[in-house]
Order: sequence, then structure tokens, then C-alpha cells
Amino acid sequence: MKDNDSRLLELMEEAITSETMDPETIKDILKQGKRRVKRFDTIVKQADKQLLEQVYQQEKEFDLRMQNERMMAQQAKHAALGEMMDAVAHQWKQPLNAITMLTDLLIIEHRQGSVDEAYLKEFKSDMWSQVDHLLTTLSEFRSFFRPDKASEVINMRKTLDAVLLLVKDELMKNTINVTLDCEDDISAMVIKNEFKHIVLNILNNAKDAFVDNNIAKREITINVFEDQESVILEIQDNAGGIPEQILPDIFKANVTSKAEGKGTGIGLYMSKQIADKMSAELRAKNHDEGALFTLRIPKVAEKEPE
Repeated sequence: MKDNDSRLLELMEEAITSETMDPETIKDILKQGKRRVKRFDTIVKQADKQLLEQVYQQEKEFDLRMQNERMMAQQAKHAALGEMMDAVAHQWKQPLNAITMLTDLLIIEHRQGSVDEAYLKEFKSDMWSQVDHLLTTLSEFRSFFRPDKASEVINMRKTLDAVLLLVKDELMKNTINVTLDCEDDISAMVIKNEFKHIVLNILNNAKDAFVDNNIAKREITINVFEDQESVILEIQDNAGGIPEQILPDIFKANVTSKAEGKGTGIGLYMSKQIADKMSAELRAKNHDEGALFTLRIPKVAEKEPE
């Protein structure tokens, strides 16, 4: 086809410059040129149409993917909200019971004539201790669900202590012992509440695995340390590990090792999305008698003094 086009162009050039070529030949050459132009125009229009269709299809697929991601994020949020409300109930049960017992005891002591100023001061101190526990817990839960948009430097020890406070009674109810090994001065640049979501998702998965696998002695170890480039968080349990057949896909949507109806497979997927958004790396593997999750958070380069 290229040879034919080149020959046609040569003939057209010859027709324009020639003084001897007869008019009929020139007309025939021009007709061939018009047909070729029309054909090329048709090809270009078809290519443009195909390109537009491809672009439209890609945009449609992108919009659908984003819609699915937003839906899964909302499902994960609702699941976390349900778990947190359950944790609130457990966290408040003990201080509310203590307040009830204190008031009952006050009535009994009053009837026996044992209530004096010193007793009332002690009663007030005990009562405020329980109320303070309620307020501290409430403050942590409110903070947990407050959306954070920007990254900030957090103290890893304090932040992990706050997460463990949220699930303290749930861990106690399931007889799970948590050991935290973290120096007081380690900090990292993260989106604070979303980082808490990652830790909470991993802890909840471990809790469910302990129950599902009927593990007697339940241990979770949280280690935080640094190297030259990263702050590294390791969460290890002895809950039996992740089934090998799903381990490579553990961070994909709707992948779960739990029985049907007991897990959505969204929690770890969203944890991976959060880690990626913070330029962190989240990995999972089986280690010893359980699972080991590692979150590697890149250090932020310190600005040199001007």
C-alpha cells in the first residue's frame, strides 16, 4: 500500500509540473487522489471512534473500581464501628458496676451510721476514679473515629497504648496477653487514626483466630524498632497462623480464613490500602506458631538547618 501511495504522489507531482500530460490523465490521477483521501479519512474516523470507545470504557471501569473501593471502605468503617461499640460496652461495664456497688455500699454504711467526712472523701475519690476511666475511654473512642486527613508525627508508644486501651476488656475477656516492646522516644509520620485502624484490625484478626482455633495459652507480642530508613512495627501471635492457600492473597478484598458468615475479608484489605496511602509497607507471613504482620513506615528526612 505504501508503494501505491508513493507512486500516486509521484504521478500527481508529475501532473502538476508536466506540460505534455493530457487533461484526461490528469483528471484520472486527481480522482485516484480523492478516493485515497476519502479512504484515509474513513480510516482516521474509525480509529478516532475506537479510541474514544476505549477511553470511555477505561473511564467507566475506573469509576466502577473507585465506587467499589468506596463501598468496601464504608463496609470496613461500619464493621469497625460495630466492634468499637461492643468494646465500649465492655470497657464501661466494669466502672459502671463499680459505681453501682459504691452507691449501694454508701446506703448500707449510712444506715449503720458509719458515714463521716473521711468516708465521704474516700467515696468521692473512688467514684471519680471510675468516672475518670469512663471519660478517658470515651475520649479515646471519639478520637478513634475522628477523620484525619494529614500525616503527623506520633509517639509510637503512646499511640499503641491508646489502641490497647480500646480493646483492653475484649482482650481480657478472651484471656489474651499482650506484650508491648517499644522505646518511649520512637516516633513515626503517619495518619494517626488510620494507623490505629491497621493495628486494631490485626489485633482483632488474632483474637478471632485464637477463638476459632481453640488456643489455650494466647499471646500477642508487639515490637517496635528502627533501622536507618524505617520505623518497623511487628505484631506476632501464636494463634495457629494463616492458611497457606490464602496467605499470598491475604490482603486482597473478600479473602478471609474465617468460616462463612464470620468474616468479610475487608479488614486486612483496607489495612493494606491505608498502609499504601502512607507510603508504608504491610506484609504478613507465618512464623513459629502463628502469624507475623510487619508494617514498615519510612522515616521522614530531617530538614537541614538553614
